[in-house]
Amino acid sequence: GQTYWLARRAARSGSGVHGLVHVYRPAADALKRLAPGVLSPFEQKAAVKRAAAWIKVGAPKDVAHSVALMRLLLNAPALTDLAKAQDWPFADAAYVYHRVGGVFGFDRLRDAAATRQVGDAYERLALGRLTEDLLAEQALLAAAVMAFAGKPDAEATPDRAGARVTAWASEHIDRVRAVRRTIEDIEKAGGGWTFAKLTIANAALRELAAG
Repeated sequence: GQTYWLARRAARSGSGVHGLVHVYRPAADALKRLAPGVLSPFEQKAAVKRAAAWIKVGAPKDVAHSVALMRLLLNAPALTDLAKAQDWPFADAAYVYHRVGGVFGFDRLRDAAATRQVGDAYERLALGRLTEDLLAEQALLAAAVMAFAGKPDAEATPDRAGARVTAWASEHIDRVRAVRRTIEDIEKAGGGWTFAKLTIANAALRELAAG
């Protein structure tokens, strides 16, 4: 996933992949240090579930838990750009970003997209683009929360970041409720997350982020 993102960024910007790795690697290293607490509750449970499945078939525990957190590193480039754009410390931006993911359901949707059994190469491409959209929309909402907050807390913690997200959501309660209702209705309908359902949920989140 990160290779795909870096390759697309290199093609658009004209930068070399090695240069991009140099720019974004510090964020990946920082995320490793912040894990697992930086993750939303859903993401933490999903990582534990992945590790447990690998341990069950014989993987060493330390390796299984380490690999289970690798998906977190996909967010490193987006978080680097977010922190820089808002002039916030990286850890503060990371906590807000992941709390946004939990509050608005980005974490659940990305997990559904990542674990979906795709039909062909075109659906894989479409799912990749949809995942990119979700990452961008989550960053936009995190930026809105950070701008609303005005400045980072003296000490970055998940709870403080969560309070910032809750405060922003309370100021946009009608739009937030509409998005939550859309996602909840899809989940209650049963049948799993099809590509069509993911697209509808993504459209609702895109509208919230654009607003």
